[in-house]
Amino acid sequence: MMRPVLMRSALMRRVRPLLLLPILAVFAGCFSAAPPVPKEQYFRLVATPPAAQVERPISGGIEIVPFAGAGVMSERPLLFSADGGRKLEQRNYAYWTDGPPQMLRDQLVSYLRQAGIADRVVPSELRVESAYAVRGTIKRLEQLVGAASGAVIAIELSVLESSSDRLILSRVYTAENATTGQSIDDAVTALNDGLDEIFAAFAGDLAAADF
Repeated sequence: MMRPVLMRSALMRRVRPLLLLPILAVFAGCFSAAPPVPKEQYFRLVATPPAAQVERPISGGIEIVPFAGAGVMSERPLLFSADGGRKLEQRNYAYWTDGPPQMLRDQLVSYLRQAGIADRVVPSELRVESAYAVRGTIKRLEQLVGAASGAVIAIELSVLESSSDRLILSRVYTAENATTGQSIDDAVTALNDGLDEIFAAFAGDLAAADF
């Protein structure tokens, strides 16, 4: 005959796992209810080709240096602002494919080539002798959120004569476009439209400049 103490011990061994089941069920529910991790997204700005080429290309060639951009303007996370640009924040899981200085410079090289703005348009890394140099600085590149949603892009573009550093042209080009929604895709579309406006205005100024 099994003694009472041994019987109670055997019973507890059988009951103890059953007591743990509610606790395990709670933990399982917590882990299964965790939200999925957002998927990383990558964006690029691609300038729309110009509608027509210039009539008189600039002689001597133009080289374009990678743009400058202070602080977060050079980083890949997309930026947004809710107070008119005084405070900038970085988006989580949303990135440019390249750093903005490189991305925007490469797009300007492509755009000016397609516009036939000069007999030669090259990135400065090629170290091709050119009569003129274009330098750019990114001033703004952000989504606007809040009561008035949209996006703003601003780039300072300057043209110098390589042999003398004579300043031929210098201007801050700004484009702000509203969006119907506040999604990142809407903002990137608005920024791309702004980039087209800036490049078209810059090409027009180049064509009219006194070289």
